[in-house]
Amino acid sequence: MSRPRYYTYAEIDIPNLIFNLNNIRKKVSPAKVMAVVKADAYGHGAVEISKALVKEGVDFLAVARVEEALELLEAGIRAKILIFGSLFQDEMEEAFRAGVRISVTDVVDLEKVKKSILSTGKAAIVHVNVDTGMGRVGIPYAEAIDFIRKLASLENVRVEGVYSHFSTSDERDKSYSYLQLERFKKIFEGLRGEKIKIPFIHMSNSGAILDIPESYFNMVRPGVSLYGYRPSSKTSESIPLRQVMRFITHVSAVRRVPEGSFISYGRKYRTERETSIVVLPVGYADGYTRAFTNKGYVVIKGKEYPVVGTVTMDQIMVDIGDDDIREGDEVLLWGDDRNSGKSISLTELAELIGTIPYELCCAVSKRVPRIYRYQWDR
Repeated sequence: MSRPRYYTYAEIDIPNLIFNLNNIRKKVSPAKVMAVVKADAYGHGAVEISKALVKEGVDFLAVARVEEALELLEAGIRAKILIFGSLFQDEMEEAFRAGVRISVTDVVDLEKVKKSILSTGKAAIVHVNVDTGMGRVGIPYAEAIDFIRKLASLENVRVEGVYSHFSTSDERDKSYSYLQLERFKKIFEGLRGEKIKIPFIHMSNSGAILDIPESYFNMVRPGVSLYGYRPSSKTSESIPLRQVMRFITHVSAVRRVPEGSFISYGRKYRTERETSIVVLPVGYADGYTRAFTNKGYVVIKGKEYPVVGTVTMDQIMVDIGDDDIREGDEVLLWGDDRNSGKSISLTELAELIGTIPYELCCAVSKRVPRIYRYQWDR
């Protein structure tokens, strides 16, 4: 049986991933890289992305949930895997059995760790999440030294890392980020006094990697930047990045319509002249959100065209005017067009609709095949 041809798909460029990894490494050296592959590697496919990263010498991976860690292990990926998220008792025990590192994110986790060691007979390797101002999860920074002391004193517990998370590193004003950083540094001044040695200290997410080198310590956690996107247009471009995902579809129909024609649900777009409307087989069920209604744009044959009318579950419409576009022509939804050199920045596209690039790439649904390319003719 011949391989089916996909008309809507996400093309994942592994050489671009490695390009980004290497440039991040150059920027943060000698700090190590903990590659963040949660949420199916931000929609890029966690297994294939992790295999490529491990092949390049990345030995720390980070996920959000225990099932994400198990997926990587079941795929034969041999790396140190840290779970960021808070865990229920049974999840923590499952992580211990699998040899996965866990995050301690709350004072109640102390008892969970004790119970998990007893029930599984396994030692615990933990990273302590300290809340320096994110206001989500983590040990309050004022209590962190005392908590880490208690945790490190437990039998069969190895505190391998301590980390925190910036809440505004993607903003132009970095004053709050520097406040968080100072709070974090004070914890280590206290730990040195306690003679507690922590192998890995990490705080830098993508925004901080780009703009706050004082936060590198001896490990950084690139997420969205690995996939070629700046967290927002307010961060610097201090690291050259290439978009890893090309979201592609093809023209499925071309219709000539008269002036005054309404397009799609709700009559939200009306043609101002006789024009041609092309239909594309992609919609919000594929991850092309309804927020792009009358706001999105695509590239066909090197030229930008507007998305018109309401984005539907399975289709969108584009106004091409009088241009010669035909059924089967390739359409770039976002990413880089290798044929024309045109690009649709996912960061800019996200800001167009008031969101972030993370949300858009994570939203590309399982209905959209991921096709991996391991070498380009450049």
